[in-house]
Amino acid sequence: MFCLSYPPLHAQPRDVPLGVVGPEAAVRQIGTTLAATGEDAFDVTRYSDADAARGAIEDRAVYGAIVVGSSGATVLVASAANASVATMLRSEAAALSPAGSVPVEDVVPASEDDHNGSGFLATVLPLTLLSLALGVGVALLEKRRLRTAGWIAMAAMTTGTFASWIAHAMGTFTGSYWGTLCVVIMLVLGIAITSAGLTHCGRAGRAFDLCFALLLLCVGIPGAGAIVPSVFLVEPWRALGPLLPPGAAVDALRGINFFDGAATAGSLWVLIAWVAVGLTLILLSQVGSRQEGLRSVSSGPSVLHAPEV
Repeated sequence: MFCLSYPPLHAQPRDVPLGVVGPEAAVRQIGTTLAATGEDAFDVTRYSDADAARGAIEDRAVYGAIVVGSSGATVLVASAANASVATMLRSEAAALSPAGSVPVEDVVPASEDDHNGSGFLATVLPLTLLSLALGVGVALLEKRRLRTAGWIAMAAMTTGTFASWIAHAMGTFTGSYWGTLCVVIMLVLGIAITSAGLTHCGRAGRAFDLCFALLLLCVGIPGAGAIVPSVFLVEPWRALGPLLPPGAAVDALRGINFFDGAATAGSLWVLIAWVAVGLTLILLSQVGSRQEGLRSVSSGPSVLHAPEV
């Protein structure tokens, strides 16, 4: 309960990437206004014009931008990146206008059926729980290590197919179905095969598997950035969240479905790395099982034959 409630309750912006466009005097005024939120709240990058700022938003280099022109200030947001950050940027930009309001352009809008992005959590959380149970269950039922990996791969493809179809049908994701499918398969496969590999490693491995499950539930889910963006989280959720399968999956799904795959390579490599970790554990447990079998055969009782008379 503590790990699930503490991060959102203590969330605050820190080093949120933000673009600014405008004359030098206007940029200084923006910096002064933003400093009122916190000295380290924003990581500001200046762009030459509004088109460059829009390009940076679409490339996921910044969450939004404040553009000051001859007609006044305009705020560029990307609600698909995170609704909380978009709302915060609207409030920050309103402080720059005497009238208290500024035009807002949503460069990359969120899904019409999921304005606040809650569908990311609704997708990743049950898949994480299912994957943990899948890994342990298959490992306990199938003692042959290599076949364990095969069963889990089949289950991951089946689960990914249904989960991706449901998410697209509900309007959570509006981009590439096949891209979503690949990410979901890697999420399920990475978690399940790692859990199975640990379970196959005897009592010590099962203890580590319990720690792995607690890590995913207590750090991976709240640090995934599904609702509260990672740039708002406190440590260790901010640092560890993107390195765990749920956080990597959320980031990759967001990039594939709303940003044409921009800045998703790192998250995809994280998911691939977890699959590799699981396969390595399966192979190590297979080698250990064979060596244990050879030792038991070699240390078995020898049969002594009486000499013939």
